[in-house]
Amino acid sequence: MIHRTMTDFARVFRPATLVALLFLLLCNPANSDPHASPKETIRFGVLSIAPPARILAKWQPFADYLSEKLGRPVRIVVPRGFGRMKAAVKNGQVDFFYINSYVFYRLKQAGQAVGVAQMVNLDGKTTSRSEVFVRSDSGITNIDELKGKAIAYVSPMGAGGYMAPRAYLRTHGVASGKNVHEVFTKNLSSSIHKVLLKDTAAASMCGVNFRLMGEKVDTGELNIIAISDPYPENLIAARPALDPGLVRRFSEAVVNMPETPEGSEVLVRMSSMKVKRFVRYDPALETITRNMLEQAGLPR
Repeated sequence: MIHRTMTDFARVFRPATLVALLFLLLCNPANSDPHASPKETIRFGVLSIAPPARILAKWQPFADYLSEKLGRPVRIVVPRGFGRMKAAVKNGQVDFFYINSYVFYRLKQAGQAVGVAQMVNLDGKTTSRSEVFVRSDSGITNIDELKGKAIAYVSPMGAGGYMAPRAYLRTHGVASGKNVHEVFTKNLSSSIHKVLLKDTAAASMCGVNFRLMGEKVDTGELNIIAISDPYPENLIAARPALDPGLVRRFSEAVVNMPETPEGSEVLVRMSSMKVKRFVRYDPALETITRNMLEQAGLPR
């Protein structure tokens, strides 16, 4: 019975037909490695304090541009907070992600991130400085006068919103969290309003962000009393298990954005996020973060 069935099969499907069927089976994308599929979605995570809807709206042109350049759909994913981003990376729920340098350092120390591209801010630099500001009528002219008072930070996982200003205060004799009470607002405008409403004596954030916020909130009543040392700007990273070829192509597409009219247009729209362009990641910047964490009295 089996012999007759095989004989009938061979009679119907001649050698040339069998070869053609075999070729179609081997070339079917459904039977190939999913990591090699040109249509597999690339998930791009964004860690930000902004509302998810705003994040999606601001980053969608970037995702659309990369989708076209890579020939694969790029979808924006918004894990809320460091813990969820870390879990998303560990569980493979994001492939590439945009994070600040402090968060990147923590993820890399845990073996969960590799640097892909460094953001260049509106000042044309891969580093920035934090500014500590007070009400102009507060009578406070230096950080030593903040002792016994409260300062508003953006987030305990912030680079410019916590690590850099805390390092500056500590190296100048003001132990934040000990001499000064720490308040976390999770929002740039809230930090400014905390000072304006006298809820805190001072606040701190990235200087570029402070300048951008001045276009939305009246900061004329505020005085800057301290400026931190430079810290590395935000960056794009990838999970270590990702295909190196994909990482390389992603990096090239991002770094070369200014070379195309479409990429340049997308970058102009990203200026509200203080992004001017991206360059290749420089591991030497991690030394700055490591040293700043030590100065801030935070775990390295």
